[in-house]
Amino acid sequence: MSVGTNLSTVIGGVDVKDARTRGALVHSLYDGVFATVMLGIVETFGVAAALTLGVSTVAIALLGPLPVWLGTLAQLLLRQKVVGRTRKPWVVAAVRLQATTLLLMSLVGWVGSPWAAILYVAAFILYGASNASVGHLWMSWISDVCPTSILGRHMAWRSGIFAIVQLLTTAVAGWFARGFTNDTAPWSLYALSFMIAAAARLSSSECIRAQYEPPIGARILAEPFRPSVPLARFARAVAFLNGSALMAGPFFAVWFLRDLGFSYFEFAIASACTVAGQVVATRFAGHWVDSLGAATLLRIGAVLSVFIPVPYLVLESPGWIWLLNFWSGIVWACINLAAFKYLVQAARGGPERSGFVYANIWLTSSMLVMGLAGGLLAPHLPCWFAWPLQTLFLMSALLRLTVVLVYFTRLLELEPTERARSAGPGRLFQIFRWGGPGSTQV
Repeated sequence: MSVGTNLSTVIGGVDVKDARTRGALVHSLYDGVFATVMLGIVETFGVAAALTLGVSTVAIALLGPLPVWLGTLAQLLLRQKVVGRTRKPWVVAAVRLQATTLLLMSLVGWVGSPWAAILYVAAFILYGASNASVGHLWMSWISDVCPTSILGRHMAWRSGIFAIVQLLTTAVAGWFARGFTNDTAPWSLYALSFMIAAAARLSSSECIRAQYEPPIGARILAEPFRPSVPLARFARAVAFLNGSALMAGPFFAVWFLRDLGFSYFEFAIASACTVAGQVVATRFAGHWVDSLGAATLLRIGAVLSVFIPVPYLVLESPGWIWLLNFWSGIVWACINLAAFKYLVQAARGGPERSGFVYANIWLTSSMLVMGLAGGLLAPHLPCWFAWPLQTLFLMSALLRLTVVLVYFTRLLELEPTERARSAGPGRLFQIFRWGGPGSTQV
């Protein structure tokens, strides 16, 4: 560290030059740590609890995309109300609502059938929508707090910490549930898990409440949707690729737990391997996206994603599943990072502008439609392999191939508009990552 650097203004090895800014970033970091603990728990037990309650395959398929889509609609409805106003009350209220829904999820298992399954699905949809509805406000807030010159390095540093926290959370949750399977787990296991997740999210809300927010002047409402040709092509390509993946995505967890009979410990390791792949990818993906260009890395990642489901058609042992999940984590981390950078270049504005909203509407709508299609098809598929769900995995691969040939071949190259850096924008690229239960992107 250079002589004269003020240690009270350094965070993550970067000097932000202002103690108040550093304090805000510290509170934001603690918020993210607690939120990641919540996410790790829900990722481990969300689908498992739904299966225990007898939730239908269609409903399970909607647990991921429907809340995010509803949250996007809420963003549009809130645009007029939040212009020129402080963002903190909206974000804190949404986070506390999310914690409340986790408490509701912990209790519904003791309600008699069929109401338990209905209430669980309703609570989970509210859990996801409450957070998604203020995602753009959080992104705008953290972008205002963190100096632009160090935003990429800081977000990459945060992402590394959060990935480690998620790995530890998943490992601990899996270890405590190691003696149970989907057929033997008592509801008290899920109840305790969701209560801990709710406590973590409430702690997160206190960190957000204590976080400094820069003064906001009169903000101009986002302009109408008039996307450029690069933005329009990008939005369709990424939306349909994610939709094709989500068509089968939630059913990998169902396949692991119900068909292959994984213990919760084996399932937790599978989820952890995906996160480990993402951590490994952050070591080189940022350099690749800056040197090769966002469009090139997007095309490479999209082609690789086509082949991800194929080994699952023949490999079923836990060891192979763990290795395959690790590889899928690497591929999707590269896609997500390249997608964020391309969006920044194509939209030429911050995340609150119309380019972000336009791309998000395409993304969430495609996820909703394709996720619903997967849920409707899953119970009626022919058994071409050992398990009927493997037929759905094959359909997902074929759809991805179609999307690559039709849409990704038409992506336009863009001149770089950001200063080159060796680390990608970190957690911000997770706007293109589905955050539902059992959300291993494969």
